[in-house]
Order: sequence, then structure tokens, then C-alpha cells
Amino acid sequence: MTDTVEECLKRLECFESKVKQSAIVLIQSGKGMYDLDILANAVLNRALSTISGFLLLTRANNFHCAAHLVRTHLDTYLRFTGAWLVEDPHEFARNVLKGEHIRNMKDRTGAKMTDMYLKTKLSQIHPWVEKVYEETSGYIHLSNKHVFNSSILKDESTSAFSISSEDLFVSDKLRIEATELMIEITNCICQFVSSYSLEKVNQSDLGSRE
Repeated sequence: MTDTVEECLKRLECFESKVKQSAIVLIQSGKGMYDLDILANAVLNRALSTISGFLLLTRANNFHCAAHLVRTHLDTYLRFTGAWLVEDPHEFARNVLKGEHIRNMKDRTGAKMTDMYLKTKLSQIHPWVEKVYEETSGYIHLSNKHVFNSSILKDESTSAFSISSEDLFVSDKLRIEATELMIEITNCICQFVSSYSLEKVNQSDLGSRE
């Protein structure tokens, strides 16, 4: 792994403080703890855990597993945005806390919030979401990505193959792109939490648990 990749990873590492600051603002805003606060806290906690895992795996040259976490990070953001598509975000949060699947819940238009539906809705805000969703899904399921990243064409008649815990044929370009995506998704998550924190300040009664 080159210094260029490590510099990019350090940029992502710096986002730990931004995520924690988002949590502090969330807790201190409003007049108590609400159901959506609990879900938002879980989102921020999962974000930090995912970032930590991605950093460890990328530095260990285990790109195939690191790429899984880009998809996990996007999943966190994707499903959290469902709270803004329903009539009552706090009821949405309560249902999640009860263990209900988001894919079975309906938005304010009556549409089920499946991953495909949420992906389409979020792509209207961030056009890159659909492509990233599809590309990273290729690392979740066995696909040509696993073939291409474990072999290399040395010349017209010779190929080299790798069976290793390290991804020897993954380019720095791929590692940097994945890290940049982790940064972008983290920014998006923090922005949604910050937006909700502002809403709490401006609303007097959201169904506080305190």
C-alpha cells in the first residue's frame, strides 16, 4: 500500500471526531431523548464501527472484505433516510426499535421502503448512489470482481493467480476510490443527523422519552 492510499485513509480516520461531534449535538439539542434520537445514535455508532473496520482491513491489504463495508456504510445511510420519507419519523424509529423490517414499512405515499425503492429515492439527491450500490453489491455476492481482483494477465499467454489473505492485484486507484466513498457517505450521515438536531431545536413536542 502506497503513501497516497495511507494519506487518504488518514483523511477518513479524521472523521471519527466529526461523527462524535454529531452525536454530542444530537444529545444536547431539543428537550429530551426521542425515539429517532435512539435510532440516530445507533446509526452514528454503526458508522464509527464500519469506518474502523474499513481502515483495519484496507491497511491489511484485505480489499475484498473492506469493500463489503462500503456497502454496509451505504446501507446505514440508505435505511436511515427512510425516516424522512414517512409521515411520522418517530413512529418509524419506534418500529425499527421493535425489530420491524424497514422493507415492510411504507412511506407517506404508501410505497414499501425496500432497498431498491430507497436506492432510487436517494439517487434523486445523490446520483452516485445507484452506481455505488450496484458496484459494491458485487463484493457481497460472488462475482467477476473476485475473479479480476485475484488474477492478472502478465502477457498474451500467461496469467498469474493469487490465493492469499492479502489482495495482491488490487490497484491503489480502487483503494482510494473506496476510501473516498466512505468519506462521502460519512459526510451524508452526519448531515442528516445535523439536520434532525436542528429540527429538534425548533419543535416543542416530538414525543420525548423524558
